[in-house]
Amino acid sequence: MDSLAKKLTRREVRAALSSLPKELDETYDQAIQRIDSQDEGQTALAHRVLYWISCSLRPLTVAELRHALAVEPGDRDLDEDGLHDPELLVYVCAGLVTVDEESHQVRLVHYTTQDYFKRIGIARLSVATSTIARTCLTYLLFDTF
Repeated sequence: MDSLAKKLTRREVRAALSSLPKELDETYDQAIQRIDSQDEGQTALAHRVLYWISCSLRPLTVAELRHALAVEPGDRDLDEDGLHDPELLVYVCAGLVTVDEESHQVRLVHYTTQDYFKRIGIARLSVATSTIARTCLTYLLFDTF
């Protein structure tokens, strides 16, 4: 926005605005590269966090996300030892995720992040939905139900 304020003509503003999505994509590309350059466990966790946040129909709370991520195929109960620290969930996502301090909801850092995922992430959508479906089925099969 600061760079837009420094433009002297409408043409310069239009030109700057037309390059904005490309710059945002480059920023998101760099974040994805940072995620993918982490160790294997952190990368896998970041992808799962992003799957859940991107595919959920409503914002998830930190507690809901932690529980979803702790469920593994074959589990019969929630293993509290499998809960990740909330700070770790944000850290491994390389700036793409934030937690609202009041509502404790985990969200993508900006609405354009979701747009970016839709543009580049169609190939991963099937992986995300199958991962989430397996987790939900496992959860529903818990002995407590």
